[in-house]
Amino acid sequence: MSVESHDLSTAHVVESLKADRSPRNIRACLPGDDRDHFDRDFRRAMAHASDELDLTPVNDVLAHWWHIALMKATGEYEAVLARAAQVQQAADRGEPRSGRPWREILSDRAAELGRELPG
Repeated sequence: MSVESHDLSTAHVVESLKADRSPRNIRACLPGDDRDHFDRDFRRAMAHASDELDLTPVNDVLAHWWHIALMKATGEYEAVLARAAQVQQAADRGEPRSGRPWREILSDRAAELGRELPG
């Protein structure tokens, strides 16, 4: 089930992304502002794949943009940005950091997605 660009309810997008990880569907699930960036990244990866006979960059781009589409559909993306802004403001005021280290948080999130965080 792929999503049409005009039918982008949160539940529909999440369901669509889980069922169909094709480039066309990932692109349709992205907000309009992100589609040009997706197109650029995807075309660059496809050109590299063609030159090097290696689909790894294509798979990496699709995984990245699939995750971005999912985060934006659920509001997680905006929540992360808001939290990052709060952390930056606290750091700018010289307040001590609290909570878990970013590396640990990112590592846990990568594991949830079945990915390994680069060393």
